[in-house]
Amino acid sequence: PEIISRLPVRYNFDNRYFSDTYEGLPTDGYTAWLTRMVDSELIEVRLETDFLHLRDDIVGNVPVIYTGPVDSYFDYAAGDLSWRTIDFEYEVTDVGDHQGTSVMNYADEDVPYTRIIEPRHFHPERTYPPDKTVIMREFSRFAEKGDEPYYPVNTAEDRARLLHYRDLAKGEKQVLFGGRLGTYKYLDMHMAIGSALSMYDNLIRPHFAGGARLVSGGIAE
Repeated sequence: PEIISRLPVRYNFDNRYFSDTYEGLPTDGYTAWLTRMVDSELIEVRLETDFLHLRDDIVGNVPVIYTGPVDSYFDYAAGDLSWRTIDFEYEVTDVGDHQGTSVMNYADEDVPYTRIIEPRHFHPERTYPPDKTVIMREFSRFAEKGDEPYYPVNTAEDRARLLHYRDLAKGEKQVLFGGRLGTYKYLDMHMAIGSALSMYDNLIRPHFAGGARLVSGGIAE
């Protein structure tokens, strides 16, 4: 029922998933967008690095914004939170247009994947090969140890564990928890960006600009 309630049903020619007044994508893609954000001599980027392996050297010495899984941060002290993950299956098909739209959702019980994504339709202004296209099939399942978490399941047991993690978060020194994984909330892109900007305006900027005390937390009830 929760998933069905998120799917819009329309009786017009608006084939969008969302109903926002404005929708868009970074002109050069998200990779270029993020690369420009960190293009500064004052910012050090470490790839292929697990923050949790360096946590004891960092936490307490500088303010930290942690956006990884909150249960992982605390070494699962209150138990594992339930997550769903996604497996992607890539294919290059010998047609110029596989499905006519960027995302096609499949609700059939006998179809193992939840949707097919055809990236070329995200940027129709670009030039693509007329005889080939890339598609990605998306398979959803419950996450196991070692999987990358995508969606919080949020059962009653999860909410009880989250209360414990929220108390632990308050005891950290200058650590803010953000994003879908850090707050254990189902956040759409605009919600995640809005939350990050709000955290900056209300907590981070006052701390660095005026010396305001930075209180750890960020995991809301």
